[in-house]
Amino acid sequence: MSGVAPRARVRRVGIVYLVLFGTGTAGALASALYVQDPAAVVATLLPTAAGAYLAWSAYRADRVEAAAAESPEAVADRLALAVRRQWETEARVRRLADPYPLPVSWRAADAGLAEVALVGGAGEIGELFEGLPGRRLLVLGDPGSGKTVLLVRLLLALIGRRRAGEAVPVLFPLASWDPAAEDLSGWMERRLVQDHAELGAVDGGVTVAALLLDRRLVLPVLDGFDELPVAVSALALHRIAEALPYGCGMVLSSRPAEYRAALRPRDGVPARLTGMAGIRLEPLRADDVAAYLLRDAGGEATEAATRWRPVVEALGTDAPVARALSSPLMVSLARATYNPRPGDGSGQPGDVSTGAGPLPDLASGSCRGTGAGQLPDPADLLRCPTSSAVAAHLFDAFVDAAYRPHPRRPSRWTAVQARTVLAFLARHMERGYDGAAEVAWWKLHGATSGLLPRVLAGVVLGGLAWLIEGMTLAVLFRFTHDPTYAPDWGDRGGLGVLAGCLCGGLVGGIAAGAVAAGMSVVAAIGHLTPALVLERLADSGSLALAGMMSCGLAVGHRPALRPPAAWDRRVLLTGVVTGFLYVAAYGNVCGVISAVVLTVAACAVGVDGAPPPRTPVARIRWVWSPRGLAMGLLAGALMGSVYLAEGLLTGVLGGDVNRYYVAPADPLEAVWESWQQGSLLALNCMLVQGLRAVPVDLAGPADAAALLRNDRRTLATCTVTAALLLAAVFGAQDLSVVTVARLWFPDTLFTDGYGWLSLSGLIPALLMGLAVGLRQTAWSRYAVARWQLVLRAGLPRDLMAFLADAHEQRGVLRRVGAVYQFRHIELQHHLADRER
Repeated sequence: MSGVAPRARVRRVGIVYLVLFGTGTAGALASALYVQDPAAVVATLLPTAAGAYLAWSAYRADRVEAAAAESPEAVADRLALAVRRQWETEARVRRLADPYPLPVSWRAADAGLAEVALVGGAGEIGELFEGLPGRRLLVLGDPGSGKTVLLVRLLLALIGRRRAGEAVPVLFPLASWDPAAEDLSGWMERRLVQDHAELGAVDGGVTVAALLLDRRLVLPVLDGFDELPVAVSALALHRIAEALPYGCGMVLSSRPAEYRAALRPRDGVPARLTGMAGIRLEPLRADDVAAYLLRDAGGEATEAATRWRPVVEALGTDAPVARALSSPLMVSLARATYNPRPGDGSGQPGDVSTGAGPLPDLASGSCRGTGAGQLPDPADLLRCPTSSAVAAHLFDAFVDAAYRPHPRRPSRWTAVQARTVLAFLARHMERGYDGAAEVAWWKLHGATSGLLPRVLAGVVLGGLAWLIEGMTLAVLFRFTHDPTYAPDWGDRGGLGVLAGCLCGGLVGGIAAGAVAAGMSVVAAIGHLTPALVLERLADSGSLALAGMMSCGLAVGHRPALRPPAAWDRRVLLTGVVTGFLYVAAYGNVCGVISAVVLTVAACAVGVDGAPPPRTPVARIRWVWSPRGLAMGLLAGALMGSVYLAEGLLTGVLGGDVNRYYVAPADPLEAVWESWQQGSLLALNCMLVQGLRAVPVDLAGPADAAALLRNDRRTLATCTVTAALLLAAVFGAQDLSVVTVARLWFPDTLFTDGYGWLSLSGLIPALLMGLAVGLRQTAWSRYAVARWQLVLRAGLPRDLMAFLADAHEQRGVLRRVGAVYQFRHIELQHHLADRER
C-alpha cells in the first residue's frame, strides 16, 4: 500500500479546499467595500495566491498518485470480473446451458488456412486452446454453425482458469471495425473504453486500456471476421497480423470462404497470421439434434416430446428441415419457438403469440401455422419446401415466440410492434452508421437529421437566455432600485447566441439569435421600430461569429489557421449580412469593425460548434491546461479589443457619441464594457478547455441504461458546477473592479448594491454552464433523436426499456458491453430485408 488516500477522498478534499478558498476570497472582497481602507484588504489577499497555487499543486499531485496507485495487473483482475459477469449473464439469457450445452464437433482446418495441424474431434474448447503452443486459434464455420457460442464458452472457460495478473480474454465483434480508417490496436482501445469506461482514464499520457493492450494483459477474441466488407478483408488481415504478431495470443472466427478470400487478394502481397491453429466446425449430427430437442421438450416419454416425432424421423435425410436443423442457430430457434415454457402464449385462435408465424402461402415458400388452443406443432417445419424457407420461417416465428404473453415476464409490446421496431433497428444497422453493426443509444442520432439537434439547442438556449437575463435583472432592480439593472426586455438574449454556437455551431447560434430577437420584438411591441429589429439581428450575427471563434480556440490541440481560400462561405455570408444589418440599423458604419474582425477570426480559426462526445460520460472533472489559459486570454483579448475599438471610434465611424451603439463612446465605460465582454469569452474558452469527461467506475459490466442515467445526471452536474464557478468569478471580478475604481476615482458615485453584483454573474454562468453540459454529454442528442424516431418511425418512447427487454427477457438481442447487437447477424439481415 502506498499510503495515499483513495481517489474519492482526495477529490472530496480538493472540492472542500476550493469551496473554502473561494468563499473566503469572495467574503474578503465583499467586506472591502465597507471598510475605511479597502486597498488593505486587497493587498492582504495578494500573498495568498502563491499559497493557493502550492496547495492546488499538492492536491493535483495527490490525485495523480492516487490514480497511479493501482497496477495494470490489478485493473486486469477487475476487468476479468466484469467480463465474466457480462458473459455469464449473456449465456443465461440465451439459455446456452439449458438443458445442456449443445454438442459441437469440429475438425482440423484445411492446411492452406492454418499453420498448426490439429486432430479433429469434440471436447472442451478451453483445454484445446490452453494446449496450443502460441495460444492462437482460428475458428471457421458456416453461417449459424455456432462460432460465437463457441467463443463465449471459450471465453468463460479461460476466465475460469485464469490466475491473478494474467491476460483477460475479451470478445471484440469485428463488425464495428473499419480497417481502412483505424488500426486494430486503436480500435480495440476505443472498444475497451466504450464498454468499460474506467479504462479511459489517462495514466502517463496513455489510457489504461492502451496500457493493458501494450502489456498483453488483454487476450483478443475477434469474432465475425466475415462480417467485414469483402473489399477491406485483406487489409483487415494485414492489420491484425501487424497488431498481433507471433507471440501474442488471439482467437479469430470467420466463415471459411471469406477468410480464404482475404488470404488470396486480387492485388498486393497477401497477409497471413503466423502460428495459428485452425478448426472448422462440423454440422450437428442428427442423433445429437434429436436428443437435444426431445430433452428440451421434457424427455422422450413426455407428451410434449411426441410432437417432435415427424421432425426427428426426417433428421439424417435430405429433407429441407434436416438440412436446416444441422446448424446450432436453427436448432436454438426451433426449440425457442416450439418448446414454450409453462405460461407462454395465450392459445387464442390466430394469435401471433403462438410462435408459429403467419398463415401459409405455399406458393411463396412459407410454412403453415398451428391451430388454436394447443402447443405449436413442429411438424409445420416439414411443409417448408426448402431449407432457406425453414430458416426464414424460424426467424419470423422466433420473434413471435419471444413476445408470447407470459405471466411472470409480461411484455409492454406485442409481437407486431416489436417486429416493426426490430426491423427498423436492423435496417439502421445494415446502413452501417460509423461502421458499427450495433445499437448504441449515444449513436442513435446517426439515424436522424444532424441539423435538428443543433437548431433545437439554439432555440432552447436562445429562449432561456432571454428569460434568464430579463428575470435576473428584474430581481436586481427590485431589491436595489439601481437604474443600471432596469430590465430592458427588448435588448435581452444575446448570451444565448454564444451558448447556442458552442453546442450547435453557426446554425445553433443563428437559431438562438432568431429566437432571442423574436422574443425581444414581441416584448417591445408597443414601441417597436425597424431599427430595433435590425439591431437585434445584427447583434445576433456578431455574437454567432464570436461563438465560432471561441469554439476554434477552445477545442483541439491548437487552433488551425486556415488560408483565405479555405474559409467557410457560410461564415463569410454571415459576416457580410451582419455588417449590412448594422449599417441599416444605425445609419452609419458603427458595428462594421466588430463584423469584419469577428468574421476574419471565425473564418481563420473558428470551428462550427464543439465536437460532440463519442461516448457517454459519467461525470465532469476540471483539468488545468496552460494552453487553455492562453487560448482563453487570446479569445478575451480579441473580443475586448473589438468592443473597445467600437466605443472609442464611435465618432470616427459616423455615430453620435451621446448614443450607445455596439459599445459606449465614453472611454471609461468602453474600457469597462470591453473588460466584461472579453472576460466572458475568455472564461467561456477556459471552461470548455478545462471541463473534461470522466469515465465511470469498472465495478461491473457497462450497462447502457446506467450510462444513460449517468450521462443525464452529468448534464445537471456540469451545468451547476460551471454556473457556480462562473458566478463566483464574475462576482469577484465585479467586486474587485468596483473596489479599485473607488480608490482611483473617489469622487465618482457608485451604486450601493454591491452585494448583488455576484448575482449578476449568474446570467452568463447559467447559460454557459448549460451549454458546456449539453456539449459534453450525449443525452441531449439522444433525446432529440429518440423523439424524432418516435414520431417518424414508430419507435417506442422508452427505447432503452425495449432494448433491455429484448435482451434480458426475449433473447432477441445480445449485449456486448454497453451496446446491443442482434442475437445473430443472419437474424439482422432477415429483418432488414423485411424492412426493405
